Amino acid sequence: MWCNFTLMENIDKKPVGQIVAETPSTYSVFESHQIDYYNKGKRTLEEVAAEDHIDLPALTGEIEKKRSSSQKEEDFNSWPLDALCEYIIKTYHLPAEQQIKEIKPALEKAFSSYGVRYAAIPEIKKLFDEAAGIIAVHQKKEELILFPFIRKMADAERNHKEFVTPRATKSVESPVNMLTHEHHQQSDLFQKIAGLSHDYTSPEEADGTLQDSLHLLKEFELKLHQHLHLENNILFPKALKLEKELTV
Repeated sequence: MWCNFTLMENIDKKPVGQIVAETPSTYSVFESHQIDYYNKGKRTLEEVAAEDHIDLPALTGEIEKKRSSSQKEEDFNSWPLDALCEYIIKTYHLPAEQQIKEIKPALEKAFSSYGVRYAAIPEIKKLFDEAAGIIAVHQKKEELILFPFIRKMADAERNHKEFVTPRATKSVESPVNMLTHEHHQQSDLFQKIAGLSHDYTSPEEADGTLQDSLHLLKEFELKLHQHLHLENNILFPKALKLEKELTV
């Protein structure tokens, strides 16, 4: 399914997470202004502009420019929830595992070369190691607990079957709440890394070793934001809603 929207709609009072859910390419506008659309997506565009002291008409104009593009975009809102789970594993979970394997030795190399001269490098390495550990366990929780629960609900809805809550998880709300909290932990750690690295900018005298590791970290954070957005703003709310419909 594809989505595209016209310019006529007033989006000032629309939640930023919903804006990105409807037109995925608008994420780049929010990223450029460092607006949290992935964990704090319930805030309206108007609220975000006021809180972050951003000119609302200018921000709206940037978003509308993206929304008016003739390019068709994937409408994840219309996807079956089990298909969305599989997409998240393939597009985010597996690549994240590979990225972590690449970043750890790159940071280790940067630490060996610059750990004494740049005090931020040891702290950045420590923060990433912590984030990587949280993410590894977090993704397994989703794959082994939440996603099977969601698949079972999706199957019951699709095939008009009675839904029986899995014994190990009384409600989808419990893992959703836990995982949402962990999403904040992950993004907070990367926010600290971005601050320490001056938004992933290496000193002029640094060679490619440090530049490469910071580039990898920046790429990881961007993909993490998109990952969290799909779960926080689409998958989790829809899973909560579906459970209520199936257990009425």
